[in-house]
Amino acid sequence: MADVTELRCWPSCVDALDWSQDNIIALASDERIELLFPNTVSYERDNDVPQWQHVPLQVPWFSNDELPVKDPAPLSNFSIGEEISPSVPIAIAWSPPGLAKYRRCALAVLTSNLVLSIWSAEGKLQEESSWNRRLLVNNALTDYFSNRATAQSSYVVSSAEEQIRLRTRIRASTWAPALPSTTDTMGTQTSYGPQYLAVANDDNQLVFLTVESPTSALGSLRSWKADVLTHMSLEPEETSTFTDPLFFDDLMKQQRFISHVAWSPWTMRGDYYQSVIVYATNEEVRGRLVTYNNDHITLGAEVFYPGISLRHSGPVSWCPKIGDDHKLKLALFTMSGLVYLTISGEDASILDKTSHDLDGRWDQVSGAVWDYEKHPSPRLHFSSLLSTVQSPTAVLETSSGALKSAKAPNWKEKIENSMVLFSVKNDLKGHSKTKVWGLTPSPLGDFIAACNSLHPSDSIEYGPPADRRGTVALSTLRQYSKIRESFPSRNTTAEGVFFTLKKLVENTVEDADQMPAFAEEAVGKLLQAYGPIAASESDVLTIGMTDLKELVKSLKIAAMLNGNTLRDRFSILVSHACNDASSNELARTLISYRLATVLQKLSSTLSKTPFSAEILLHHRQLVALIDGLFLPDDAETETTKGAGTKRLAEQSAPRTDHDAMDTNSAPENNTSSSTGQELSTNRSGPDTAVAATDQCDFCSAPIPFTDLTTATCTNGHAFPRCGVSLLAIQAPGVTKYCGICSTPFLSEEFVRAQEATQDEAEPPVTLSRVLFQACDVCIYCGGKFVG
Repeated sequence: MADVTELRCWPSCVDALDWSQDNIIALASDERIELLFPNTVSYERDNDVPQWQHVPLQVPWFSNDELPVKDPAPLSNFSIGEEISPSVPIAIAWSPPGLAKYRRCALAVLTSNLVLSIWSAEGKLQEESSWNRRLLVNNALTDYFSNRATAQSSYVVSSAEEQIRLRTRIRASTWAPALPSTTDTMGTQTSYGPQYLAVANDDNQLVFLTVESPTSALGSLRSWKADVLTHMSLEPEETSTFTDPLFFDDLMKQQRFISHVAWSPWTMRGDYYQSVIVYATNEEVRGRLVTYNNDHITLGAEVFYPGISLRHSGPVSWCPKIGDDHKLKLALFTMSGLVYLTISGEDASILDKTSHDLDGRWDQVSGAVWDYEKHPSPRLHFSSLLSTVQSPTAVLETSSGALKSAKAPNWKEKIENSMVLFSVKNDLKGHSKTKVWGLTPSPLGDFIAACNSLHPSDSIEYGPPADRRGTVALSTLRQYSKIRESFPSRNTTAEGVFFTLKKLVENTVEDADQMPAFAEEAVGKLLQAYGPIAASESDVLTIGMTDLKELVKSLKIAAMLNGNTLRDRFSILVSHACNDASSNELARTLISYRLATVLQKLSSTLSKTPFSAEILLHHRQLVALIDGLFLPDDAETETTKGAGTKRLAEQSAPRTDHDAMDTNSAPENNTSSSTGQELSTNRSGPDTAVAATDQCDFCSAPIPFTDLTTATCTNGHAFPRCGVSLLAIQAPGVTKYCGICSTPFLSEEFVRAQEATQDEAEPPVTLSRVLFQACDVCIYCGGKFVG
């Protein structure tokens, strides 16, 4: 993919920038939000295929049902005009994976009318009509505080109606980071924790909510909802409270709302988790310890960080990496510079404090990104709106207990070069300037996106605003050779790894002859970073038959996270990044075979419904088909039974670490190629025909199980098979696809409808529910679904 892409803004300014783990860049401009999707199709460097697709979201548009017309606020409430605001987006943030459909990230959007809404896609991500506003968080605050209007007085207004107005305005928000897990790996999470959101309202209150969707609730919900868990009121200083403020200076001093809020990563403490949430008043920053245990959160005592004023300054940013002894790094950008804190993850107290003047710059800091891979201490990249190019410091790192400037990063050099080219192109003779609107890291943390716009510095900027453009420049945080040496081990998705693989192929593989060696090396590196976890397939036999969540978790561990399956999944993912999917047949067959084998061990009580019984029958036919390919024709004894399984296990056994990591030796593809050819040859032979497992909807002819990807009836009608249930997909509109390898699967809505009964709103726990909930990403490459 190209390292630079252009985005049309109106006018050329961006208020916020964020890159999701699903590999989608979101930018908030004055009119809308622009989503950038990297293309996954095959292309050459010189062709005209767009390398990024743009999807605009009309976020400012609210219907009267969503947002009824508000009456103007009285003077005593100091109306800030939110009731007549154009509702432009001012802040955006992607949630952790798991909330939106197909376990994707949802987008929280704060608009200038102080409304926080949640957006997600239902169908194809690249279609604007698929994206919609799913939830207004303000409505949850209204429901919560309507019953508590007189329970606690406000420092600002006394009227109950105006208290509700203040308490439902949202000034700042933050998602809680995903809970860490020792059983997750790239592309697959064994379980998803609750999605927490913290918001600050206009009445000095911090509110904690949980957000749920039909996906996060495992289908038990039909719509999105947000519930308030608890809230805390900030006790302002006496000097910032006025009973009847008459002067503008008093109004500005009045402590009316929390301006910044940020939630730290979680630290694991045995069977519970802890994190720190910080929030800013007019004159100081405060923090609280947050403890998560048994699906509940509790708040610790308030800790004061005095002398830090953030009301009119830049962002608050936690380093995603946790240090030794549960130490957390926090960067706060004030009007006088950077305050760099080391916070205890045990009691939220300050362990160390350093500062830097940021070259005396006066403009607002527009973006901050942490780079903590391959460095002794985390590095902090930051940009400011006007002085990024002129100021010498763009990266800070700690050395000998002090903050010191590091070498100028690639993203800054690209902005400087583009400014020079802009000056030459428009004959400005060096009189040009750039505005840097924000920075955001890639899902794997190895790339950084910088959004900037170019302008003349001593003349009028001619031309209509529609012709002005912002530029999103992608830069590496280290050399490609260093990225290729090892992948960072972090909670990420297959989409994030796929993006890095594509970039490595483009920039480190010079010709096609080097591709097999690169593929073998990349699979080995992925196994090092995201290898298997210690688990036994027998675990699925010990779970109660009514515990859907535990059944799903156990099936994931047994069927999708063992070493052989992960090696095959990684090889398929790498092959698609290399635009060579021709050698995937054996790996796909082995993945399906292992899944089918594990399903046979589940309790038969899960297969009582016709739909689940049909799925189990297809998997039994798969096991019989594969075993039959390797068993002798006269195999009748107990000794030969299971020989097919043994041979498949030998064929799929992973190489030693030395062989997998040795990039100088030739890849050993002979076994896989010959076995794949044998499977293809035997599958087409007349002796491999097995009993029919399905019936053609067109002609009612039987459909024998002779192929893993295509279902063909005896009259020649062909249908694709579902990648996980192996059923023939014979109806339109019931299919979803992997966003990376395009494998078709039956949709969640279709599966749910097959098990639904008229007497029960909630379908019973069945094999089909367990299977499709466990396979919430593509079992072949780990990609998330679309469509």
